[in-house]
Amino acid sequence: MSAIAGILHFHGAPLEPSLIEKLSGAMKRRGPDAQTRWVQGPVALGHCMLRATPESLEEHQPLASRDKNLVMVWDGRLDNREELQRQLNAAGAVLRDRSDAELALQAYAAWGEDCPGRLLGDFAFAVWDARRQRLFCALDHMGARPFYYVLNKRFFAFASEEEALLELPGVSRQPNEAMILHMLVPAYQSADNQRFWLKDVWGLQPGQCMSVAADGTHRSETYWRLEPGDERVYASDQACEEAFLDVFGEAVRCRMRASGDIAAMMSGGMDSAGIAAMVKRLLPGMPGKAFHTYSAISDQPASCVESRCIQSLTRDSGGNAHFVSVPSFTGMADVDDLLETAWARPHPCDNSIVLPAMMCLAASRRGQRVMLHGASGDLAMHVPNRYAAYLLRAGQWHAAWRACRSASQNNTYLRGTSPGWLLLQNAWTAWMPAGIKFLLRRLRRGNPLAGSVVHPGFAEKLHLTERLRAQEAEARRPFSANLQQDHAQAFNAAWGPVLGLSGYERVAGRYGVELRDPWADRRVAEFFLRLPLDYKVRDGWNKSLPRRAFAADLEDSVRWRLGKEHLGWQFTVRLMEETDALVEPLLELGLEAAGAYVDAAALRARLKKYRINRDIEGQEFFYVTLTLMLWVRRVAGG
Repeated sequence: MSAIAGILHFHGAPLEPSLIEKLSGAMKRRGPDAQTRWVQGPVALGHCMLRATPESLEEHQPLASRDKNLVMVWDGRLDNREELQRQLNAAGAVLRDRSDAELALQAYAAWGEDCPGRLLGDFAFAVWDARRQRLFCALDHMGARPFYYVLNKRFFAFASEEEALLELPGVSRQPNEAMILHMLVPAYQSADNQRFWLKDVWGLQPGQCMSVAADGTHRSETYWRLEPGDERVYASDQACEEAFLDVFGEAVRCRMRASGDIAAMMSGGMDSAGIAAMVKRLLPGMPGKAFHTYSAISDQPASCVESRCIQSLTRDSGGNAHFVSVPSFTGMADVDDLLETAWARPHPCDNSIVLPAMMCLAASRRGQRVMLHGASGDLAMHVPNRYAAYLLRAGQWHAAWRACRSASQNNTYLRGTSPGWLLLQNAWTAWMPAGIKFLLRRLRRGNPLAGSVVHPGFAEKLHLTERLRAQEAEARRPFSANLQQDHAQAFNAAWGPVLGLSGYERVAGRYGVELRDPWADRRVAEFFLRLPLDYKVRDGWNKSLPRRAFAADLEDSVRWRLGKEHLGWQFTVRLMEETDALVEPLLELGLEAAGAYVDAAALRARLKKYRINRDIEGQEFFYVTLTLMLWVRRVAGG
């Protein structure tokens, strides 16, 4: 994970070199090894280097072609290096070094704007093409690397961090108010997945590329989307498990290509358990590398199923298993680390994932530069809770009843629900007309502003009522009865994998750590999309295939774990306990900047009620609200 930046002034307007220095300098923590820049007339590129692969030791950016007509900045890791080398050699390319950036630059030289579709891995890049007088930019299939940009009448600029773009003159410090509205009214989902937290900032999306010409004309297109295909057929369960292990094993192996040891963010769930199991399978073939794990466990692990599973997964890791115990915050990180992580630079996204941030902090202190995680596992192996509806529509009544009965016993999200009630819910989903569903949802919804502290004038200004109606209308679709189509739609929807990956990238960037998610591999996503339902969920167990495939690697207590306990809430509780005396003055401070968004009277009334009840819901509400208000104040103040 390096950082890239660039500026293109339109119509040949001269560019002050200090601008690219400010832009890339704001991101130097992402690339502590080198900060370099290239400027020529109206265009400038900047790069902050984190050497995270062996090949990156040879890398120097911005990278120019031999004839100097192409100049690239690259943040990424290529997973199909051998295939690309063969194709480029056949096309007559002469590679100057082994770096991924050289491969990507030669790919653009050979295939132009078609090159992103030939690349596999995690990447974001931009190429200045002097002959065509245009800047070409692209993001990988999953959006694993960030690419934020500003586009106006005077210039185009991009960066790996959204707030870095505030270094440029004319970029507004005003928040994207749709995101503010979403934070204050959870019932409203901001659906524009190209918009982020700042008013003037946009972002490339997974599988998207963009071309910006020197005269200001521009166009973007999607070069890849997850698409339904023929359902795969397997001769046996064993054949399917072997196929999964081949695909997932390659995704993990590619992400183990690192300049140092391998680290993983370890929870007790199947997503990280599968990663750990595969790393241990592959590690003997990588001499000299060690495997480190970073986890949060309970102060009383015997009474916490999450902690017991983590201990099972790390039992043979010795001193390479690193823990922070909560709520005491002892071990690899302490309360001061917690407070610094949350409040030194508050951000609505970052503060919702303080646990991963502290794992990255601990890893960076030990010199680890690459950390694996499994944030995209739920999306890659997506099965809707009412999966029996697909069986009902196919006329498989007995199979649907068995699915409901076993889900009530074993499913992570449905366990404890009556099988009969589950069957009725699935029948409703399968056959009830969409119009009736829409009307009943509307009746059940109630007041979306109940308990909210949104300022009425702000809600009216952003037409909240109309936005909610449009949101309801968007959800007014008939049941497709096509599992692949619904899976792909969930994957390609607003935010999609970006929701998990971009936030994790943001907090990792603070500490110079590169995060890699094997579940967010294009090959893994396509494999699970085309997998028959019986392999995705069986006997009520979601993520059934990896549970069975890793039988030789994981204890049954991990594979067949019931419940989804997570210790992240302990971080919020301790933060609010430590901040308790400051909540009221900080909220008043935040109102100075966020008063146009927040109803001060409603906020104070809710605080008064919270002081009496001291409930978990209140803690979470004030943590989120306080974070939002302090972020608005920080960004507005510069």
